[in-house]
Amino acid sequence: MKKIQEIDNFSYIISLEQIKREIEYEFNLVCSKDALRELPKRLNIIEAKKASFNGHLKLQVANQIVLCGTVKAKLIQPCSLTLEPVVTTIYEQISRTFLIGQNEKKPIKKSVFELTEKSFDNDIILDEINLGEVLMETISLETPDYPKKSGASISSIPTESIERENPFSILSKLKK
Repeated sequence: MKKIQEIDNFSYIISLEQIKREIEYEFNLVCSKDALRELPKRLNIIEAKKASFNGHLKLQVANQIVLCGTVKAKLIQPCSLTLEPVVTTIYEQISRTFLIGQNEKKPIKKSVFELTEKSFDNDIILDEINLGEVLMETISLETPDYPKKSGASISSIPTESIERENPFSILSKLKK
């Protein structure tokens, strides 16, 4: 496996030429401290403790590259009920296929097409793959929108006997 490399600004670009030369490109990426400070701004979390991405890119056929890897992250978010800090651990195995596109501009035909699950299986690239974007995308998709601290629940607030004036009491006064 390649040595651990630190990435900054979620940018780690691999050129297609490099993948074609090596056929299988292994990587082990760790976010720098600056990138970890940027994550809370992008994801609306309290703090990012660590984030890493390791795996390999493999040239399957002349125009297809397969990415297999693991994204790990440790984030601190506010509990959606109590607003206390909650530690969220992300461990996600990912597999993506990149199709190598052409630089030619083809005329766009207007047509109706149907989106299916398979429509989202392949990404089209021209000359490079940014592994930092894949890392950021995976973390943002796997981060819970409403994290909950274990044991936290909404408890009913005791209501004291407060005498409230009936809004229609004014009308009863007008009758008199």
